[in-house]
Amino acid sequence: MGITHYNPVLCNGCGICIEDCPMDVFQRDPATGKARLVYPGDCWECLLCEFDCPTKALEVSPAAVRPLFYPYPMPQDTGHGPQS
Repeated sequence: MGITHYNPVLCNGCGICIEDCPMDVFQRDPATGKARLVYPGDCWECLLCEFDCPTKALEVSPAAVRPLFYPYPMPQDTGHGPQS
């Protein structure tokens, strides 16, 4: 899903989302000084931009379409803890 809503009217041009984004999804628009979406398809849904935006100008929807990657084997049931 990624960034599902961005309202440039609410954006105050602080640049927090530009600095926060690990994928450089945003760039500063030279005409307005506000953030603009440049690579929305590269969004990792990390939510940093949404959490840190002081004006709540954008919304990110974490996608369930990307499988979680575990770089280690998942632990097997050891018989301890709650049973399902």
